[in-house]
Amino acid sequence: MLAIVLGLAPASAAPCDPTSPCPVATGAYVLRAPAGWDGRSALPLVMFFHGFGSSPQQDLAETDLGTLADTRNVLLVLPIGLDRRWNVRPGGPRPRDDIAYAHEVLDDVLKRFPIDRRTIVASGFSAGAFITWNVACYAPQGFTGFLPVAGAFWEPVPEGPCPGGAVDLRHIHGLTDETVPMRGRVVGSGAKQGDIRASLAAMIRTNRCEAMPVATPGPEAETCTTWRGCDSGRTLTFCSHGGGHDMRAAFLAEGLDWLAGLERPGER
Repeated sequence: MLAIVLGLAPASAAPCDPTSPCPVATGAYVLRAPAGWDGRSALPLVMFFHGFGSSPQQDLAETDLGTLADTRNVLLVLPIGLDRRWNVRPGGPRPRDDIAYAHEVLDDVLKRFPIDRRTIVASGFSAGAFITWNVACYAPQGFTGFLPVAGAFWEPVPEGPCPGGAVDLRHIHGLTDETVPMRGRVVGSGAKQGDIRASLAAMIRTNRCEAMPVATPGPEAETCTTWRGCDSGRTLTFCSHGGGHDMRAAFLAEGLDWLAGLERPGER
């Protein structure tokens, strides 16, 4: 399947497989194409940010993300964190502007490969969810939805509406997660992971949701709450499960189904 990706890329372009990532100005990224892709049909795009200490190669080897690419026929784009981390904590080090880097990666993929622009999704697990929330808040342009798993904002959580404007976002979190607890926690550096409810509140303000949320059906063992009555026309959903710090490709598959079922502004 990756050979198909390499065959599509221009002769001057570097391959994008896990052993030879595609370069951009401030880093590189990895691709995982679906099995059987003809290299010409436009694919939905899922950009997935790895967790702290991980890498695209590790995620592909240790999770079922590759299965997601095959079963959902999506092009999986895996950015590479500097030193296996993402630099989005307020007041933290900035060896690279990781939000700008995410857009470098997106722009490069859109130039190289046929993409179905109706579905360009950002997702991530743990620290990868931290950057997903930050892209959603500060620079969501070009993405059609956000599916963070087990991570949100660092403290201080944005108080006002996000500068980037309203977005469609579905967050999922384990209620017994002690790595990124719902309540947040102080880490070794003294920085504090934000309370997940405070992050949701920031997005409620951003999406201009005044109506009370409603319980919505979720997959087995998940409880979901959705804010639909938002003046922005965007939708926010929070789903919880009884487990801990857990990442499954099924969470992303559920999110893709959720996005596909939304009524977008202008479609009414």
